[in-house]
Amino acid sequence: MRSIDFHIHSHFSFDSIVTPQQILREARCKRLDGVAVTDHETIQGGVATAALNQDPNFMVVVGAEYSTEMGDIIGLFLQEEIDTRHPTELIDEIHQQKGLVLLPHPFHGHRLIGKVLDKVDIIEFFNARETRDNNQKAFEFAKGTNKPMLCGSDAHLARDIGTCRMIFPTTDIKSHLLRNEGTAMTAYTPRYRISASQIVKALKLRRYHHVPYHAARLIKRLAMH
Repeated sequence: MRSIDFHIHSHFSFDSIVTPQQILREARCKRLDGVAVTDHETIQGGVATAALNQDPNFMVVVGAEYSTEMGDIIGLFLQEEIDTRHPTELIDEIHQQKGLVLLPHPFHGHRLIGKVLDKVDIIEFFNARETRDNNQKAFEFAKGTNKPMLCGSDAHLARDIGTCRMIFPTTDIKSHLLRNEGTAMTAYTPRYRISASQIVKALKLRRYHHVPYHAARLIKRLAMH
């Protein structure tokens, strides 16, 4: 059996400070057999994590999460950086690298265009940082398309790695994904940790005026936790 978290961000993203070393350490602590590092706009985090991995039985999937006019698109099993952000051209380039196209959190900032959706390989039906309502809509939407589904933690903090994971019967992960043969184990990221990650994002982007707002939300959510 193989247990993999398919949606993780490292410090190469604008909203995370997690190092590749921390990703590997936390994944092993959570008894994962693999991770997909899907940083915003770059494969650098995945490449760095794969280079550090010394365990032949642990899988590091190199990926990236790209911003496009129709919403975010994730490429999995990538080999090279991709420059275009045109949705259909981006998807074609992912496929040219023999990668898989994942539509993450489909009800968070997406315009679900038919010709783009047709080319998507997999839909993220559950995202640990999303609302229950959006995840329910994503699940119903994915079922309606008859496309394979997976869950992801969308981890921006080390502690959140492995919150969601997919379980596969063998190491032939790509084939299992495309045949929708994985079993999802889902859970939600506590809201206070989402607030904490928003503070990280504000600091990294130097949007310092946002910090007091997210700090107040963090304190409120911690009090409620």
